[in-house]
Parts: sequence; C-alpha cells; structure tokens
Amino acid sequence: MEKSSRYRRNPDYVFREIVGESVIVPTGAASKRFAGMGTMNRTGAFLWGLLEQERSLGELSELFAGEYGLTEEQSLQDVAEFLEAAQSHDAVLPC
Repeated sequence: MEKSSRYRRNPDYVFREIVGESVIVPTGAASKRFAGMGTMNRTGAFLWGLLEQERSLGELSELFAGEYGLTEEQSLQDVAEFLEAAQSHDAVLPC
C-alpha cells in the first residue's frame, strides 16, 4: 500500500455501538456479499470514524500514531492491516 493511496468507508455499512461493542452492519448490496456483522475494537472504531472523510494511508497513519503514541512504522503497519481486513469485506473502499 502506498502512503498516498486514498480510502473511504463504504456507505452500505452502518456503524453501531451495541452493549459496549462497536459493530458494522452491512445494508443494501453489501448485505448480499457479507452476511452478519463485523465487530471492531477501540482502535478499529477510531479508524472507522476517520474514514467518514476520504483519507490517505499517510493521513490515517499520522492521526493513528498521534492518538495511540505509536512510531510511524508501527502505525503504518497497523493501519494497513486494518484497511486490508476491511477491504476484504468491502467495508472500506479505495478511491
């Protein structure tokens, strides 16, 4: 993944807090590709919130590192892993 690559969350996924858990639920066309719902930990929910706007991997990584006190290298790795997992379910889309 390039630091300049841009991403946004898929509007067919709805974010909810349910009994203290962060979940995304597919709607519309996404519900045909992904049955059920996905859960997120606190860091995933933070990144999901950032993706309300289109952002680059570099932007996401910088904000993530600042929030959690990570090195640039660790932050890039963690954010890239989140994006790859979310993209595998079409929850996050490349722009």
